[in-house]
Amino acid sequence: MEVIKQVFKSGDIWVVVVGLLIIIIAIVIGVFKQYWLIAGVNTAPKKELEKIDLEYIGKYFGIFLGIYGLSLMLSPFIFRYLNIMNYFHYYIPITTFAFVVFMFLYGHLKRDRIYKKMTS
Repeated sequence: MEVIKQVFKSGDIWVVVVGLLIIIIAIVIGVFKQYWLIAGVNTAPKKELEKIDLEYIGKYFGIFLGIYGLSLMLSPFIFRYLNIMNYFHYYIPITTFAFVVFMFLYGHLKRDRIYKKMTS
């Protein structure tokens, strides 16, 4: 309970709010299938969008954004509980970079699944 009070007293509550917003976006993309939130979907030509498996992309965006948002949301509490707030300012850029790299690599490795309609 003390950890929760410390997070609310400090300026770290914004990390929790941003994590919650990312989780909401993940739910909107993954569950409610609002693919227009994915970069490039609005501007892509219809012919190009027909070749892409948007359901698969939405599913994996939703899962990975949810994990990323949850890790951001819980990080101030975990760092305060472990009493290692000195390293907290390293955590967000490192996890953000790791998330972007992982999304890029996953998308690159699964490009055949994403573009499955191209070969059909």
